[in-house]
Amino acid sequence: MFFRIYCHPRVSVLLTFVFLMITAPLSSNAQDAEFPAQKLVAIFPKTEKFVQKSVVLTPDQITSIEKDIAGKLRTADLKPIFYIPINDVNKPIGLVLFAGVEGPNGIIEGAVALNMRGKVVKVEVYVHKESEAIASAEFLKQFTGMGIDDAFTVGEDIAAIEGHEEASDAVALLPRKTLVMSYALFLKQERKPGPEEIPESDTPEEMPEEEEMPEVEDLKALMMLMIDDYFVVVDYFDDKVGKAKAVEAAKRLAKYAKSISSFEPPKNADQTEEYVYLQDKFSDTLLKFAEALEEEGISDGTREQWNAIVELINQAHLRFSEEEIDLDTY
Repeated sequence: MFFRIYCHPRVSVLLTFVFLMITAPLSSNAQDAEFPAQKLVAIFPKTEKFVQKSVVLTPDQITSIEKDIAGKLRTADLKPIFYIPINDVNKPIGLVLFAGVEGPNGIIEGAVALNMRGKVVKVEVYVHKESEAIASAEFLKQFTGMGIDDAFTVGEDIAAIEGHEEASDAVALLPRKTLVMSYALFLKQERKPGPEEIPESDTPEEMPEEEEMPEVEDLKALMMLMIDDYFVVVDYFDDKVGKAKAVEAAKRLAKYAKSISSFEPPKNADQTEEYVYLQDKFSDTLLKFAEALEEEGISDGTREQWNAIVELINQAHLRFSEEEIDLDTY
């Protein structure tokens, strides 16, 4: 079972991006640029090495990204090259994308680095024909800490360079585009409307029908369904708010878990009975946990149940999941 790989406590959404980038077969770009070693080391100085991965955007991905950034992608954007920094214990610590945007006086070329929480840690501008102020540390540091939920609106989220508002707006597109491309490529989800967007109704609210199990093609796709609900429960224990959401998330996890045994395990596939037993026990334990969580909320009992669930995940991982990824093979 891959669940442990995807759901290590408090590992961010970006870890899922990076995991998929390293493990999934991605298309190589025959026109890869020269490896930008010096620039990468300047961005992530405490890095042992960088893994380079090239992607070719599909038409659907292009449409999705262009809608989210409210603009057209450049030809160079259609085959992005991601650089994944690896630390001294062979773990990814983020990603870097070199990209360009159209400025008022020509192309502005730069780089954006994200950390494992999916937040901007660095924006650099290397080539441009604008005011030098747009490449200054004072201007670029404003983007640090911003993420996919930020609008990157110059004049609101970002203070523009006086007299160079259009160029400032162009630079703001660099981190915005990097984040949107990452989400569209590796973890695109349907946006949920906010409370203010849901129209009021005079009719009584009907009880929602039980959600059907989405169809998935493989075990990895099933794990992707489970990761968000896993973190809803983790966040509830950490923040002590959101009980109702945590209960619903636990119930969905139990439902998803029932489907795990439908797929062949990556390792020890001949141990079918033990595999099915572990997955059924996992599902039953999750269901009992959801019921207890609904009745008790956070308690010593529900914490013990959650720890038991994590232990089951570890057992299944040791018996039926692939060994730890060796990044040197990629």
